[in-house]
Amino acid sequence: LHRFIVSIIFRGVVADAAFGQGQEADYLANFDAIEDATYALVKDPSSSEKLPSGLVPTCANRGLSSNSGAPREVTVSGGGTVTSSAVASQCGADSVCIIPMGTTFEVNASIDLGALVVRGNVEWTDSQLFSPDVYLCAGYVAIEGQGQWNMDVQDKNAAIYIKNNGYVHPDLRSRAFGSHAKTASDYPTIDIRGRELVRTWSLLSEPLNGGDSTMTLLHDANLMGWRVGDRVGISSDEPMASGEGEEFTILAISERGTVTLDRPAENDYDVAFVPPREGQTYPALMSPEVVNLSRNIVITGDDYEHIGCDPNLPEVIPAEESSTRGCRCASYRTKCTVGWHSIAMNGGSARIQNTRLERCGQRGIEGKYCLHFHKLGSCPTCLFKGNSIEGSHQRGIIVHGTHLSAVEDNTLWNVRGAGIYIEDGNEMHNDIKYNVVSCPFRFNDPIHHGCTVPGTSNRLSDTSDNHSGIFSRAVTNNLIGNRVANAFNGMFFNSGGIGRGSVAGKVCESDARLARVEGNVWHGNGRFGTYTLGSNYAKATDQSILTDGENINKDLCKGFDSLGLGRGVSASMVDNTDYGNAFVGHYDAGD
Repeated sequence: LHRFIVSIIFRGVVADAAFGQGQEADYLANFDAIEDATYALVKDPSSSEKLPSGLVPTCANRGLSSNSGAPREVTVSGGGTVTSSAVASQCGADSVCIIPMGTTFEVNASIDLGALVVRGNVEWTDSQLFSPDVYLCAGYVAIEGQGQWNMDVQDKNAAIYIKNNGYVHPDLRSRAFGSHAKTASDYPTIDIRGRELVRTWSLLSEPLNGGDSTMTLLHDANLMGWRVGDRVGISSDEPMASGEGEEFTILAISERGTVTLDRPAENDYDVAFVPPREGQTYPALMSPEVVNLSRNIVITGDDYEHIGCDPNLPEVIPAEESSTRGCRCASYRTKCTVGWHSIAMNGGSARIQNTRLERCGQRGIEGKYCLHFHKLGSCPTCLFKGNSIEGSHQRGIIVHGTHLSAVEDNTLWNVRGAGIYIEDGNEMHNDIKYNVVSCPFRFNDPIHHGCTVPGTSNRLSDTSDNHSGIFSRAVTNNLIGNRVANAFNGMFFNSGGIGRGSVAGKVCESDARLARVEGNVWHGNGRFGTYTLGSNYAKATDQSILTDGENINKDLCKGFDSLGLGRGVSASMVDNTDYGNAFVGHYDAGD
């Protein structure tokens, strides 16, 4: 059963001007123009009140460290609790600084390190800070063993800055912020909490026309926790990926919660609210999203670098022509585009909330994204919530080999490739809810090429082939209340395979149960809003979290048992709204 509100079905698809997988040369030729159109806090000379003082002159684009090939390692001594000054007296910008087990590093002032390995604890809270804003710079930050990163900044500003200084972690690799469990007994944790917003996005409640500089939202900006000086983005409301979003700064918020913008709007943005029809529960909110792009914690880093490929690097997945170890040459790739990346890897837990992430993603290097749950197994404590991702060059949020995590209330703006990506086909019962993925560029824009990107390991999700706001090989995950605007596909279930990577041949993707797909809105996308591809015949199988999402008895994936009784189970998509897309539908589905 599919229950949708479908506004208009447009015949035909948008003109093909987005990047195809073989268009690396075009992408590289347009890269500077793409970056010029992409906001980054560290590039904004007016952002002095939002970035910690001294960060840019101290850390930004300082080049390779003189000893990056063989950096000295310094294990911080003293035990107990050590402050920034104590760490700085032992470590510096030319060393890998190791916080050993039993030691707590209390970040109370800004510090510049070559790299940071945490096997003890890091504590970074408002009450400890000597100044209103503090930064930490490093070539990579790695939490290992039983290490803990605890960061809770509500009233001040804080920044983690990942430098391109040549330092490489043996597992996380270059320009990384993340955790890695090397053994089954390791349990590293990351917990980052920025100032909470009651809502990270809203909708226009009244039209915003070209020339208007005041907008009225569905929710009161004061009550949402939005502030003067915050940057906001308004999604396109044009059909079939033919529109453009706009970015503004809030100049004032009235007592009624209306917002005064720093400049007049250039485009017209319409609003329509359709009451529930018979048998329906909710109205259709056909209005552009307004996303808050500002947070008081920012993770950012040096400029992107295009690096040449190495044909000798190991291929991580056969025939995908990519490596986790660096930039591997491929039939479609001669260079990789490298920013910083984050990952929680192979065990432990990660919770990152209310944080701004910019200049992230490593195009063409496998596993290097802005936010990434990587093979964490059952992880009900794992959470990406309320974050703002802007300006990625390889996808946004990835859930890989992980179950029971939550990805909610995030805004993804100007993210190249898929916004939210579920990777191998065995992932189960993750909650993907109330996120907004919005591309501010037309799909047929000859410079920006929508939000597509060539040279990744998946042309389907990231290029003109089938670029998607939300892409998943695994359908037993909840998609609730999400919104995608101005992509090529809103959501794309590509569940026709047998698993990927370490679970290849172990998953009956086409036979998985469909989880909740409810209350989502896909609008203004160039091809499909709702799109499922491949055979989708949900059945009662033995796939479960206890089997790591694998199908142990493949006979249960067959349509009938030995008595001729069907194994099919019902599936439903409920109260979703598709409008302004070329199509809505699927290929080959049933019970």
